Amino acid sequence: MTPKPRTWKELPSGITAAHRALVTALREIRECSTRTQADIARDAHQEPTTLSNHLNGGRIPEEALLCGFYAVVEKDASGSGPLPHTLEFLLDLRIHAKKKHCACCSVGYPATTATTQAEPQRPASRSVKDPDLVRARHLRRQVRRHGFPISQERAGVPVPRVEGDRHPADAAELSWSETGVVARYLADGQKRDAGFLLWQAGTSYSAADILVAVRSCRTAGLHDAAEAILINVAERTDRQAVLNVAAALNGAGRHDDVTFMLTAATRAAG
Repeated sequence: MTPKPRTWKELPSGITAAHRALVTALREIRECSTRTQADIARDAHQEPTTLSNHLNGGRIPEEALLCGFYAVVEKDASGSGPLPHTLEFLLDLRIHAKKKHCACCSVGYPATTATTQAEPQRPASRSVKDPDLVRARHLRRQVRRHGFPISQERAGVPVPRVEGDRHPADAAELSWSETGVVARYLADGQKRDAGFLLWQAGTSYSAADILVAVRSCRTAGLHDAAEAILINVAERTDRQAVLNVAAALNGAGRHDDVTFMLTAATRAAG
C-alpha cells in the first residue's frame, strides 16, 4: 500500500538552514509509513507530541529518538525499497543542525573568546570564517607552495575578467540555485548556515551537480566557498565518487580544481 502524502505545517521562519534540511528529511522518512504518527511514536518509545515537535521544527531530536523513529519507519516500509535517506545521513544533518551559528543560539559552539571580541568589526565579506573555508585557504597555500604545481596552460579556458568587467552572459554560469543563498548568508554573518550548504553539496551532490556548484561559486567570486565544496568531496569515503567528480571537473577544463581536490583527498587519506 502506497502511503498517502501528508500536508505539513509551514516551518518556522527562524530555524537555520541545517535544521530545515533535517526536518525536511525526517518528513520524507515519515511519508514512507502508512501508520498513524501516534502508532509510530508509540513503537519508537516516545510521546506523539515529541515526534510532532521534531517533524514541525520545534526541537532537534536527540540521537536516540531519531534512531528509534528511523527504525520503526524502516520496519514499516520493509519490502517497499530503501528509505529516501540513510540513518547516517540523518545523524550528520542532526550534528549540523545542533551547531551554534551566532551569539543568540543556545546550542553548539562555545561562546566567543575575549580575543575575538577585542577584534575590530569588519564589513561583511564574501569569505567565511568557517572551519571548512579556513582549511580551504590553508590548503590553497599548500598547493601553491609545496610540490603541487598547477599548470598555467589552459587550452580553451578563458581568463576570468575582473569584477565589474563581466559580460552579461556570465550570469548564465550562476546556475547553482544556492549560490545567491550562500552569498546572502555570508553577507548577513550566518556562517554556519553557509557552511552547512557547502557541506551538503560536497558530501551528497552528484559529480555533475558539484561541477555546477563549483563553477557557479567561482563565477560569483566565492572562491573559498568553491574550495570548501571540493574539500568536502575529497573527504568522502566513497573514493569512486571522488574520482567521478575529478573526471567531471577535468572534462570541463577545471584543472586547478582537480589539483586542489586531489591534494585535499591525499591529505585526508594520510
